[in-house]
Amino acid sequence: MAIKSIPFEKSCLKTLTAVEADINRSNQHEFQGVSPLKGIFGKGRLKSSALFSIRGQSESYQVDLTWYDAREQQEHRSAEFRLYFQSNPVMHLAKEGDSIVIGLDRNNNVHCELISIGSPDYRQSKRWLIE
Repeated sequence: MAIKSIPFEKSCLKTLTAVEADINRSNQHEFQGVSPLKGIFGKGRLKSSALFSIRGQSESYQVDLTWYDAREQQEHRSAEFRLYFQSNPVMHLAKEGDSIVIGLDRNNNVHCELISIGSPDYRQSKRWLIE
């Protein structure tokens, strides 16, 4: 699946920080719900499956993810969206400095594609970029 790049309709890219990449140590399985992710998932709760893969490798892993407002039960506070994903082999291999592309393909399937630092397709971005 991920040997060739995925033809995304909408996507965003970010270089992973140490906390985002080291789920083994931090047990973090989510990304902050920044504006580019809101542009993909909207402003309502969403449960979906997603394919996690590493660009240039054939394996992909289907996992559940949830787009949600962490403060939805606190009406007096502003929304704080997060994208939660189940633990998976791709994110266990992620390292600080790798990039992740999250987006929708032409059939509205969610993909999370890791691009390892040093890969020919690697691009670095400290902030989420809309692709």
